[in-house]
Amino acid sequence: MIYTEPLCALENVQKSYGGTRVLGPVTMSVSPGELVALRGPNGAGKSTLMELMAGVTRPDAGVCTRSARALEATGYVPQELSLYEGLSALDNLKFWGLALGLPPKAFKARSRWLLERLGLSDRGRSPVSALSGGMKRRLHLASALMLTPALLLLDEPTVGADAESCEVILDLLAHLKSLGTGVVLISHREEDLERADRVVTLEGGRITGGAPV
Repeated sequence: MIYTEPLCALENVQKSYGGTRVLGPVTMSVSPGELVALRGPNGAGKSTLMELMAGVTRPDAGVCTRSARALEATGYVPQELSLYEGLSALDNLKFWGLALGLPPKAFKARSRWLLERLGLSDRGRSPVSALSGGMKRRLHLASALMLTPALLLLDEPTVGADAESCEVILDLLAHLKSLGTGVVLISHREEDLERADRVVTLEGGRITGGAPV
């Protein structure tokens, strides 16, 4: 089935904290099978924009609409690692798989596929504390993919990762795109931006470059 409805559409959204506007007004949308990259200096509003798309926070003004598919399956990967250091890679995936509603019978096949795809097949039993920074970034992404998302939101997924890990992550994002997943990626790396279908630049909470819609 071919989906044409935007997975997420924002119209004149604004967000303020402590009386200071940090975002907006911003209008943009994300379509199925599209990779949109967000770039801009620190404090530009990129993470706030992503939180609105994820439904983690609500706009003070404007409208943020997510399609039924996105409401059902949105994967959000913040910059801070949400992994349990004392648990193995597999136990982390099991925890997040159950939290996302993955049927227990499907856990084994899904976790095996993700670990293989991300080059972590031999690390399933290793505690997270024994993994390198790049491996943790890969596992962090895998934890959000125990269910295939319709909309995948990534806040600096390659920060601090080695070149090999970055390439593995980007290759998996390309695969998800081919399945119709809409991907939004925050990054400062030119190599990441080059993989995007669209690059949107934010400065001072507003879009100053790129094609927003």
